[in-house]
Formats: sequence, structure tokens, C-alpha cells
Amino acid sequence: MSRSPDVLDLLAKARPARLDPPPNRGEHTAHTVAGIVAHASAAERHATLDHLRRPKRLRVAFLATVGAAAAAVTAVAVAVAGPSAAPRNALDAAPGVGSLATRAPLDSSRLLLVAAERSDKAPRAVERYLTIQTESGFAVPVKAADGTYAMFAKSGGQYWLARSSVESSWVISQSLGAAPATPSDEAAWHRNGSPAIIKITKPKPFDLQIAPGKVYGNRVDAAHLFALGDRNVSQAQLDALPTDPTALRAALLSRFHGGGSDMPTDRDQWLFTVAASVVIDLPVSNKVRAAAYRMLATLPGVRGLGAVHDIHGRPGQAIAFAQDNPAIGRFEVRLIIDPDTGQALAKEMRAVEPRGSWSWIAPGALSTYQLVLVSKNTNDNPPTVDVKN
Repeated sequence: MSRSPDVLDLLAKARPARLDPPPNRGEHTAHTVAGIVAHASAAERHATLDHLRRPKRLRVAFLATVGAAAAAVTAVAVAVAGPSAAPRNALDAAPGVGSLATRAPLDSSRLLLVAAERSDKAPRAVERYLTIQTESGFAVPVKAADGTYAMFAKSGGQYWLARSSVESSWVISQSLGAAPATPSDEAAWHRNGSPAIIKITKPKPFDLQIAPGKVYGNRVDAAHLFALGDRNVSQAQLDALPTDPTALRAALLSRFHGGGSDMPTDRDQWLFTVAASVVIDLPVSNKVRAAAYRMLATLPGVRGLGAVHDIHGRPGQAIAFAQDNPAIGRFEVRLIIDPDTGQALAKEMRAVEPRGSWSWIAPGALSTYQLVLVSKNTNDNPPTVDVKN
């Protein structure tokens, strides 16, 4: 049997040339970007190897608020970039009422404004590192004798972002293997012999392994890891983003040039996509994150979904927004937020009117997801791992 290509390598090859670093960026940067691309939300990449065109914006953890990075972000376990035990608002925390995440649904505006308030109250971090653990996955079709079933190809990442230029930042990546998308898909997998390696034919042929892969890591230049929209952005540029929602909207729209590729061409859809990235993917300050939440609350088309659970069963409340792409159809983007902390826990993409390379997936089905599992500030050292060369 031929050697199975690493899914991380396949995804890394989809990175567009326009986002490549300059030659003097350092010999390890390419490997770092490969890890980032591998963990980038397949949802944004439309979860197909044909549409994975953008770096993981360092979704560095903030996949759900990845945002707490280098300079002004504090983090909490199971959230992103954000507060470490943010104080609760008296109006929303009456004794005995329970968590906002599981209580009566909040409409989209109320949920986003509560999240903004929590982010505003988050303390600044002083520890050596912001460390984040993430997971992302995208659905792929598997042909079997009795039909087609779906599996999720999964990848995990750890990001150790040093707050001092004296210490190194790290990206650690691992293929997490694959798992059936639903109980019926699991039954189909078992009916077909529960293979340890699955032949995927669409959108491009590759072998998908059920078992997790090896853990690799690379030192990175944290100042040049991120992207805003479809262009690279430095940490200094992220630090300079406005903390007023109106000014932030203007700053983000200054980067809008019609969208295209894997970005929406509709301006409001594009703005939602980029603002969602600010709160879940990027190491911005708590104040900038709060401004992004407040800006999202003003966008037309954003609707509240009420109490939901992410793919790991964590409770939160969600907002949703439609996203159209000429190549793959209409999908619904969901942002799941823990209103008790103001942290974005997950971003999901679900099919509405899929076509093209996604025509095989059923409307309503989850096509891609990204999770922030842990985000915290620490004085610990990064783990020792093999450096991928």
C-alpha cells in the first residue's frame, strides 16, 4: 500500500502565493504556515481542498476569540482570547438562575452586546505566553458499496505566543485523524469493515487515516503570523485597530476590494466574515474584540439561534449569517459564544444550498468547524516536540 499523504501537507499546499512570506522571513516560517493552514477553519476555506486558499489567520486560538494575543489579551480555559474569569453583570447573574449559556435565548444584538461587555472587563495579561489549543475539521464524502457516507478530517493545534521578543513563539500541529460525521455515518463505516485508512476521491484524491498522526512544532515569528481579510497583517497593525465600533468598521472596510476567491463578494457578508475572524481567530486586545462584537450587532442579516452546543458538547448561544459563494453555493456561518465569559467557543459552517464540490452534502449538515478548546496565559514553557523540517 502506498504511503498516505499527511492531510496537513495537502492543506498546506493550498496556500496562495500572495500570502507567502518574503525570502528573509526565516527558514521555519514555511513549516509554520503549513501548520496554520492545516488548522485554518475549513469552513472559511469552504472545507474543500479546492477552496482552502487562506492562512489560518492565526486563528490562533481564537478560533474563538483567538484574539488575545501578544499584548493585551488575557485568556480563559475553553475560550479564546479573552477574559480569565470575567466578572458577571448583576443583571445577568441573579442567584440561582444559572448560566446565560443555557438560559432563555438572547437575541443576536443582546448576545453580542453581553459578549462585548464581558470582553471589556477582561484584565490584561502579564504572563510569558498566551497559549491556545484548537481543533478544526471538514467533512469529506466516502464512497462505499452501499452508498456514500461522510467523515470529518480533523486537525489540532497549539499556539504559544511569547509576549517578549526574547522568547520564541511556537506553533504545534497534529493531524487528529478522522471520525464519522453522524451516527448513521458511523454505522456505514462499520458496515464497510471499519477501515483504518479511507480512500477519499473528492474534491481531490487522498488517503485519510482514522488514527491521529505525529505531533510537530516550529518556532515562528509571531509578528507575521496573521491575516485580516485575505491579506497578511502584522501584530503591530492588529494592536492599532480602533476600539470604537464605527471606526473599526471603517478600518476593516478599507481592506474590502470586492472580495472573491474564498471571501464573500457581498460587502455585509465580507464584513461579518472578517469581524468574526477578529473575535475568534486573531490576537487583538480585549477592547478591539469588544468593538468587533458591537459592530457585529449592527450588521443586517445577523440572527440569533439561542442555546446550542458545539461539536464537543460545550453549551453556548449562537448567532448566524448567510454566506454565498458562486462556486459552492449558500452556507450558514454560525458563531457560538459563551455569554458568561464573552468568549467565542466555535465557528461552524452548515450547508443551505450547496453546489459544486459541496453538492454531495445534505442541506443542514455541518461542513466545517473550528473550536477553541483552551486559551490561557501562562508562565509555563512550551512542550518539547519534534521540529518538522
